[in-house]
Amino acid sequence: MTVDAEVPSRSSPIRTGEVELLEFLSRRRAWEDRDREVSCSDVRALVRGISDGLLMVMPLWLALAWWLAK
Repeated sequence: MTVDAEVPSRSSPIRTGEVELLEFLSRRRAWEDRDREVSCSDVRALVRGISDGLLMVMPLWLALAWWLAK
């Protein structure tokens, strides 16, 4: 005996296959959003590290520019 998986549910006219597809798509969207958030935070951390490094060596660049200007 075969079972029809595409029977509409009693409480909703949406078929169970459509609900599973919507759940899958929403999960995939959540995963993509989380991955995007993680990669953006990694990029922000990289930019922060570069700017901190530049700020740390800024006095050296200023001293060099002042010395060359003399």
